[in-house]
Formats: sequence, structure tokens, C-alpha cells
Amino acid sequence: METDPEMTRLLARAFDRAWDRYYRPGRVTIAPDVARPALANHLVEMAKEGTLEEGALAAGGLLHLISLTPEQPPTAAP
Repeated sequence: METDPEMTRLLARAFDRAWDRYYRPGRVTIAPDVARPALANHLVEMAKEGTLEEGALAAGGLLHLISLTPEQPPTAAP
């Protein structure tokens, strides 16, 4: 896949959309230093495989981040 400015902008917008949807107050998340490269690599792979629509990239990126997130431990009953 040849890198061009438009592709870079597309991937950046998809990254930001997925990132903003993933990091929400109260949500258990993975550390940003792990999540950022994982998301970036996943989006590049999606684009290499032919996904070139921003919404689809963002949704796929969000699902990827969610798949990496550890399950929230059950809360203790009172």
C-alpha cells in the first residue's frame, strides 16, 4: 500500500474516532501506550486489506481495542 497524504488523513481521522469512542469515563481500558500502536497497526492492516471507508475503519478499530481490553472484574455483592 502506497502512503499518500489523503490515506494518512483518512487513517488519522479513523484513529481519532475509534480512540474517542473507546476512552470513556468509567470504562476499563488498556494502557494508552499499548493501545495507540495496537490501534494504528490494526487500522493500517485494515486499509491494506481494502477497507478504505472512514466509518468502517473507525468501527473496526474500536472493536479491536475492545477485544484487547481485559474483562472488568465482577463487583463484590454487599
